Amino acid sequence: MEERIDSLVARGEIYKLLSLAYGQPEQVLQVEDFITVARQALNTIEKDIFSRELKELETFFNDNNNSVNLAIEYTRLFRGPVKADVYTYESMYVDGEIMGKSTMDVLQRYAEAGVQVSREFKDLPDHICAEMEFMGFLCAQELAAWQQNNQDEAKRFQLIGDSFVIDHLSKWVSRFSDLILEHANTPYYLNLARITRGFIAREASTICAQTIA
Repeated sequence: MEERIDSLVARGEIYKLLSLAYGQPEQVLQVEDFITVARQALNTIEKDIFSRELKELETFFNDNNNSVNLAIEYTRLFRGPVKADVYTYESMYVDGEIMGKSTMDVLQRYAEAGVQVSREFKDLPDHICAEMEFMGFLCAQELAAWQQNNQDEAKRFQLIGDSFVIDHLSKWVSRFSDLILEHANTPYYLNLARITRGFIAREASTICAQTIA
């Protein structure tokens, strides 16, 4: 149980950081302990995992002249003057259109967990930031349930989270990350994409292994 608790804390931190990382660049650059928290959380999952990527991100964060370049890169990649190089919505990868069937299922999963998209969030519900934040929420809820010795509730949130990774994140995050690697120029997005792709692949593999066992 202690191992599960430690894993939930670490995974929750990673999901929250990934949600933040794909948001507005100025918010990311203001987080002084971003790399420290990321390194500690990832090391809890697996010793020295993504050490090279974290080192390159740390170097990028230590350069105080990167804010303008990062803002330009963010706009080019995810917004574009005409068309984005990389779409940040699951439905574009799964359904080939905005607000497709996968988006409706995402909303259903949110409702199942007792949450809804905040009015302050000015984007679509299957945006990469929203889905990562949702997983962070599920980790926190499962953790709280275990700490309260509420096994039924803990297992309910675990099942919601596991199925969300398999049915949603694992279906599109790899392609999303590959497109970033294809189009990005800055070390920030290149290394972020490698970590994102690897972490979600690891999550899916772990869930499948636990299911078989």
